[in-house]
Formats: sequence, C-alpha cells, structure tokens
Amino acid sequence: MAFDTYISIDTVDGEATQAKHTKWIEIYSFSWGASNPTTVGSGTSGLSSGKVSVSSFNIMKKTETSSAKLFAACCAGQHFPKATVEMSKATGTSGEQQVFLKYVFTDVMVESVQWSGSSGGDDTPTESVSMAFAKVAITYFKQDEATGAMSSAGDASWDLTKVSK
Repeated sequence: MAFDTYISIDTVDGEATQAKHTKWIEIYSFSWGASNPTTVGSGTSGLSSGKVSVSSFNIMKKTETSSAKLFAACCAGQHFPKATVEMSKATGTSGEQQVFLKYVFTDVMVESVQWSGSSGGDDTPTESVSMAFAKVAITYFKQDEATGAMSSAGDASWDLTKVSK
C-alpha cells in the first residue's frame, strides 16, 4: 500500500499541493516511538515496567519554504502549539486520498535541523528535522472494504509532562 505523509506545524507553511494538504510539508520518511523497559522478578512479583521513554519525532523532507523557519525555530528554542501529521492513501473506486493515520503533537520544539545533499544531480537537498513534544494523540482510521469509507478504529494519547494519558 503506497501512502503519502504530510505535517502541518503552526505558523510554518510548506509547499505541498495535494488538495487536502495545501501548504503542509511533505515528509519523505519519519521515525519515532516509545519503549518501556521491563524486568522479570523472582517469586510472586512477575513482570514490572520501568518508565516509558518516548523518542522525538524525526522527519526527512526536501529543502523548501519551511526550511529557514524550522532552522530559526531550532536556534531560538521557539515553541509551536501544535503539529499535525497525516498519512493518506488512495481509497475506493475514485482513488481519492483519505487519512488512515493521524498524529497530533502539542507543545512542539524543533530540536535539530540537518541538511544533506550532493551537487550535480537533479535532486533537491534534503533535511532531517527532529522535534520534541509534550503530548501526542494518535488516531487510526480503518477503511470499510465495501464502501471505501474511513472510520476511527482506535486511538491513544500520552502526556509526557504528566506521564499519563
């Protein structure tokens, strides 16, 4: 299944032209996650978890309109109220793009911006951007095979500042 990924960061315009994501930033790739170390106790204690560690949200994108603003935000320690990531795929017989996974990050800061590229080619330089956040909400949308309609099929959220949902 091919899919497209876009991010919208408050006050930062990108160059995406896809109908539902105009002026968003197109993402080539991303990574992030959470881990919770566990220990196996002896006797009756069984398994116990440690403290969850949630990684930064890391993206790879082309250099474009948003690049200078993201760099400036990193240097100044600027906070953004919200960043929304949407992954969409073609659905139904029309092939219209529909969102199937959505992340909403709140209280976002750009931690790093790194550029890479090689001259002489047709490619635009790319950049890696890492963002820290205080809260995240995740929603997955499932496609109805008969109608192609998307509906929420699960969600989760976590507040890193309160270490709770």
